[in-house]
Amino acid sequence: MSAGGVATTEAYVSETQRQARAGQLKFRWASLWEPAVVNPVNGKSYTFPIFRFWDPYSTAFWLATLGFFTAFICWFAFAALMTEAVRVDLRLTADQVANSNLCSLAGTAVVRFLVGPAVDKWGPRKVLATLLVVGAIPSALVPTISNLGGLETIRFFISILGGTFVPTQAWTTAFFDKTIVGTANAFSGGWGNLGGGLSPVLMINTFEGLHRAGLSTHLAWRIAFLALPVPLLLVVAAVLMLLGRDHPAGKWWQRHQLPGTAMAVAAGQDVQLDPREIREQERMREGAQEQGSEKVVTRHAPAKTSDFHETGEQFDKNDAAQSEPLTARAALDIALDLRVWMVALSYCITFGLETAMDAALPQLIYGLFAGPSFSVADAAYAASTYGLLNLYARPLGGILCDILYNRFRPRGLGVRAKVVFLIAMNIMQGVLMIGLGFYVDQGAPPTLGGVLGFIVGIATTGFAANGAAYAVYPHIRPKNSGTVAGAVGAFGAIGGIFYTLIFKFHPGTKPTRTLGKKFWIAGIFNTAAIFPFAFVPLGDAH
Repeated sequence: MSAGGVATTEAYVSETQRQARAGQLKFRWASLWEPAVVNPVNGKSYTFPIFRFWDPYSTAFWLATLGFFTAFICWFAFAALMTEAVRVDLRLTADQVANSNLCSLAGTAVVRFLVGPAVDKWGPRKVLATLLVVGAIPSALVPTISNLGGLETIRFFISILGGTFVPTQAWTTAFFDKTIVGTANAFSGGWGNLGGGLSPVLMINTFEGLHRAGLSTHLAWRIAFLALPVPLLLVVAAVLMLLGRDHPAGKWWQRHQLPGTAMAVAAGQDVQLDPREIREQERMREGAQEQGSEKVVTRHAPAKTSDFHETGEQFDKNDAAQSEPLTARAALDIALDLRVWMVALSYCITFGLETAMDAALPQLIYGLFAGPSFSVADAAYAASTYGLLNLYARPLGGILCDILYNRFRPRGLGVRAKVVFLIAMNIMQGVLMIGLGFYVDQGAPPTLGGVLGFIVGIATTGFAANGAAYAVYPHIRPKNSGTVAGAVGAFGAIGGIFYTLIFKFHPGTKPTRTLGKKFWIAGIFNTAAIFPFAFVPLGDAH
């Protein structure tokens, strides 16, 4: 702060920071391991230094990704053992297996709605670690399962782990600037999702190792949960608490102690401080007065607005915004915001479809190509192509969004460019789903190469849309970013239930050429549902 109470940081801004603020900072490979270039207003990084592991920005990224990756390994552990052990041991029908899969999605939808406001209040690190510990409890109770009701109950509570996606995205959003946040969120989400792909390998090997050691199938699949998911969840939760950092400012209650908050207050904006923050501000004020000074250091936000006045300096109020506890008024505003609905629906029809496709594709491929030289295992390996494309497709969506944002931002169209890309990916995925359905059901018999070609296209566009959704959301209501992230994520889980039901009631058969019906139904819905949102005004998102 300069004399007279004017809040400013301009004297301390480097040339690199000015270039980044103007969207003129070019990508360099060296930025992946060089020190972060930091926005002085909010402490967020303009760059993505993921290989500078000791850097707090890199540490936050990797810990957020590790927490989500671990949660996905343990969330999908049942699916990995269902065919080989659980289904046979509990004598389940195909319909009962499908119902238990629905239970594993239902809990996630509920938890993601609840976790969002918790993130805004207590910070993503603590919420993520708490979810891992809470998810370990039902995982430890797996040996008590003796019937379908027990299986469905335990799977419902294990699905709490699906809620970890919300604090994961909120954590990277807290550390990375809007010019690079799409990339950071997409990589943490996409690479975290790979835990679901690794889960079958880990759980099946653990189960088979216990079986070879002399345990019966009845015991081996139960003890496998005590051997791997439970200790893994507890260890990673401890690592997050010991090595993680809540916010670029330090602890979560210190998040308003940055120049952006002082600038926002000086500009007359309402900033809601937590009770602990208010006590800290008053303590600092008293200390400053005892030393004969009325000034408060720039990096500490004021408890009252009377010490500040309009600076005249142009700054982005979204840059200055920090997460604040959810109020009833804010919740109502979020619920009525079409921009939130746009991103939530997009994630519903892309991530929701992804979860249903993971289960449907092995059955489709085996149903089409089963024979002496093509086994169930071959179908599973072919279908795994879909999930593995998360390795590049979701990050690609985030990267392209950031490129578009920085290219069109000088014209005031940065966020609009992201939204256009998001909706285009949604529509393209819908068209490809329709194409897959008709390719399977109409004309000449489909080939494995043709089906895999559609799968690659559907995965690339859908996963890119997933990355784009979480590149757009940080621009919408940044004071409640955790709540918005939770709502968007919850709709992804709701979408999973919706598409699973479509696939359940339209299974199709090869002789009647109806295996593709569920895919073109889903594709038509995807395309029609998202298109009207292309015209939603973006308001103050910039």
